[in-house]
Amino acid sequence: MEPELRHLRAFVAVAEHRSFTRAAQDLYVAQQALSQQVKALEEILGVQLLARSSRRVDLTLAGSAYLADCKRLLAASTRATRHVRAVAAGEAGRLRLAYSLSAAYETLPELTDRLTRQHPGLKLETREIFAGDACRALRDDRCDIALVPATSQPKGLTRRAVRREPLRVAVCDGHPLAGARTVSLGRLRGETFQLWPRDMSPGYYDAVLDACQGAGFEPVLDGTASGTNAWAGIAAGRGINLVVASLARQLPRDITLVPLTPPGPSLTIEAVWRTDHRHPATTHLLDVCADLYEVEDRPAAG
Repeated sequence: MEPELRHLRAFVAVAEHRSFTRAAQDLYVAQQALSQQVKALEEILGVQLLARSSRRVDLTLAGSAYLADCKRLLAASTRATRHVRAVAAGEAGRLRLAYSLSAAYETLPELTDRLTRQHPGLKLETREIFAGDACRALRDDRCDIALVPATSQPKGLTRRAVRREPLRVAVCDGHPLAGARTVSLGRLRGETFQLWPRDMSPGYYDAVLDACQGAGFEPVLDGTASGTNAWAGIAAGRGINLVVASLARQLPRDITLVPLTPPGPSLTIEAVWRTDHRHPATTHLLDVCADLYEVEDRPAAG
């Protein structure tokens, strides 16, 4: 047999108080029960730990050595209990957060800074993905939650809007619209849009098309636009695009962002997670987003 934690606690209490009576009072147990636990511990070990007399209780040499080890074991048990409870409450452990470009330069830094300050025991692991890969990343357990432009999701995923960010027009510095204070969407009729393919970012793609259609026209799309070469096409004057305002901080050279005439369209960023595998820290992340961006939205299953 191996000693149990209750045996160790009983022994440590008696050793520290040098009294079965005071130890029993400290542990809120009957003195007889406490004495039986210490006796059981000595029998399991085959070692006398306490020297008992009618007046006091003293530690044997073996008991003194065992006391130090017992304290370390009980302290480790307490730490383990606190840690597992913190992980279950989302206060500690690891949260794997995936994000797409639309959240990279403002949403993600603000969110991670606030979340880690409020929950310092929580370790965030972040990775950038194409929004179109979010569903696969979640299902393959490569991330716990993803921040991507809003779009419909398949069954088994839950989503919630966390931010709505205004869209602006990205043009080259030499474009006729580059110096405008604002631009109406209708002015973009006939322009070539350097828009990523839908499979790379379906929510973003749909938001741009919806904005143009709402202004009464179908956008002309450059079929070669994909990834960074879309920016190259804009910088070279081969087209324009609608992008989130926060990208102004990280624009490539020779590109300007021009605000759209109010009320302009916006891009909704959603948090998405597996319905059957909600990470305990998801609630904390959503609460931080609500504090930062004040977007009221109910979770929606895919």
